Amino acid sequence: MEVYTNENDQVDAVKRFFANNGVALVIGLVIGVGGVFGWNYWQSHKSNVLQESAAKYESVSTQLHTGSAQGIEAAKKFAAETDDVYSAMMGLELAQVSVDKGDLASADKALTDALAKAKTVDMQDVINLRLARVQLAQGNADAALASIAKIQGKSWQAAAQDVRGDALLHKGDKSGAKAAYTQGLESEGSQSLRGLLTLKLNNVSNS
Repeated sequence: MEVYTNENDQVDAVKRFFANNGVALVIGLVIGVGGVFGWNYWQSHKSNVLQESAAKYESVSTQLHTGSAQGIEAAKKFAAETDDVYSAMMGLELAQVSVDKGDLASADKALTDALAKAKTVDMQDVINLRLARVQLAQGNADAALASIAKIQGKSWQAAAQDVRGDALLHKGDKSGAKAAYTQGLESEGSQSLRGLLTLKLNNVSNS
C-alpha cells in the first residue's frame, strides 16, 4: 500500500543517525544542561542503558522483519516497555509493517504511541508526517491536517505541504490544495518530490 512516499530516504537517515549516535547525543545534552554534577554515575548507568537498548532494538528489528507473529509481538513489547528514541524508531517500523499489510488502524496506533516516546523535534516531525499519511489513507483528512500542523522542521515542509494539499483536496478545497502544493514547491525538497508536487499542482489547476 502506497501510504509512505518521498520522505523514506530522510526517515532512514534519521534512524541511522540515532542508531549510530543516540548515546552520544543524549550524553552531550546532559553535559550541556546538567554540568558535571553526578556525571560519573550518569555516565556509567545511563550510557549502559542506552547501549543495551540500541542492541535490543537491532535484535528485535531483525525479528520483526522476518514477518513472524513472534517478531511482531516482540517489537510491540519492546516499543511499549522502552522509553527512549529506540522505542519511537520501533514504532515507525511497526507502522510500516502494518501499512504493508493494509492494517491502517494498527499503523495509526503504532505511530501515536511512538510520538509519545519521541525525544527530538526531528523524530516528532518524521512520525507526524507518517501519521498524517496514514490518517489521510483512512479518509480522516482533518486528523491528517492536525498532524501536519505540528511539523516544525524546515527540511520536512515540502513533504508536509504535499500531504496537506492532498488532505485539502480530499475535503474539496481545490484552492487550498493549490496553495499547499505551491508552498511545497517553494520549500526544500527532493527532485522526485518536486516533480510530484508539480504534477499535482498542474492537475488541480486544470480541474
